Amino acid sequence: MGASVGVGGLIIGISMLMVFSMAVTTLSNQTATSLEAIESAQQPDPIITIDNANFIPIAVHSIDVIFGGTTSSYVDGFLTSPSCPGFSASFTVLNGVIEDSVVIVNSGSCSVIPADVTVDAQADAGATFDVFTQSYLFANVTNGGTETIPTDSAWLFFDGMSPQTLASASFVVQDFDNWFSGETIEIFWDNANQHTRLSLTVDETSVSRAITSI
Repeated sequence: MGASVGVGGLIIGISMLMVFSMAVTTLSNQTATSLEAIESAQQPDPIITIDNANFIPIAVHSIDVIFGGTTSSYVDGFLTSPSCPGFSASFTVLNGVIEDSVVIVNSGSCSVIPADVTVDAQADAGATFDVFTQSYLFANVTNGGTETIPTDSAWLFFDGMSPQTLASASFVVQDFDNWFSGETIEIFWDNANQHTRLSLTVDETSVSRAITSI
């Protein structure tokens, strides 16, 4: 009889230990889930915007000086083009001759490859130039949230394809690792293909904008 009571007590004890172990495991799982929920609630979804996305089919990329004029022909100044609204380039002279170091100030948006580049506001002394154009695509994107976003976790897509991160930096004007709260990033492609839509994805947040030709 005593042995039966002992065995019965042992069985009950083991059963209670199993129940206790299951309860501890359940409580631990519930605690972990609660902590994950709290952590998730403390990290708001990113707020990102594509402020503009513009495509320029013909933009002035560079200029070579073929003939810079004769001695004392010019002073430092600018080049313009009637067929390329917005275009401007600066140049310097040596002994009045335009040096082959023209700096593009604004690439402009050309109706055709400009063959009418001229020296602005100076007498024409016969300077001639070779003009090289490319298609440009540029955009500005803003981190409007409160969190810093690593640039290797922000993805850009053209027409839903060709994913690239901001960290790839081939098109980011300034190379950096973190996209800070309130910061606007300028991104730029030269010799770009024409696309219709630019999308940006960070974690589960995605935004898109139609690309406008100008």
